Amino acid sequence: MSGFEKHKDTGMPRVTLKHGLLFMAACGLLFLLPSLSQASFFASFVRSFQSNIMQENRYLLILDGLKTTIIISVFSTLFGTLLGALVCFMRMSRNRAMSLIAKAYISVLRGTPVLVFLMLMFYVVFASVDVNPVLVSVIAFGMNFAAYVAEIYRAGINSIDKGQTEAGIAMGFTRVTTFLFIVLPQTVLRILPVYKGEFISLVKMTSVVGYIAVQDLTKASDIIRSRTFDAFFPLVMVAILYFSISWVLTLSLEYVERLVDPKSTRKQIESA
Repeated sequence: MSGFEKHKDTGMPRVTLKHGLLFMAACGLLFLLPSLSQASFFASFVRSFQSNIMQENRYLLILDGLKTTIIISVFSTLFGTLLGALVCFMRMSRNRAMSLIAKAYISVLRGTPVLVFLMLMFYVVFASVDVNPVLVSVIAFGMNFAAYVAEIYRAGINSIDKGQTEAGIAMGFTRVTTFLFIVLPQTVLRILPVYKGEFISLVKMTSVVGYIAVQDLTKASDIIRSRTFDAFFPLVMVAILYFSISWVLTLSLEYVERLVDPKSTRKQIESA
């Protein structure tokens, strides 16, 4: 009996039992294909995880790189924030020499690629000194961050109406106390969104510290990739870790932003 038979009355082809069984087998195969592909993907993922993370305790490279990245990011931010305040003070000073020095500093640091500046600091400035490259990274990234933060500070301070400073002085405050209790709180509230963006950019910029032999997250992925010849898993894993760090930092800064926002504080009091 062939695949089709002519119906006696109509002359149309009639499906035989053999053809029906073949059709059912094909449908079953189509139904099982997604499950098979998922099982294959899961098995491939397990093998990649085993070879890239667990084998030879390579997860320790990732943990050490994560710790180094966090250390450089946090201390560079603290150093850059304080140095940026000093540069902003010099930039807004009435002393022409201090203002020119601050302008030159900002122009040079903002106009120099961070990788080039990092290598200059390590291979030129600190070439004759036995110094930890992590410390050099903190100094280099902090100085670069300070140039941007100084301009953020200056823009925030200039956005506050000068009449508030005059009113504070008229009420008996000194210029310093007027700045600390009237101008600064409003400045912090206005600059936090921009500061948050620069902070996240700094965290991502630390991925170039491998050029001066610092084993951060990116360098750890390079080491693993050179041993396993698997580029996908280490790079995707490091990208996810960088995203996680940025996400946690963003949430933290948003929480600080809500704390210093009087509108948010007022809503919390009213809801309570």
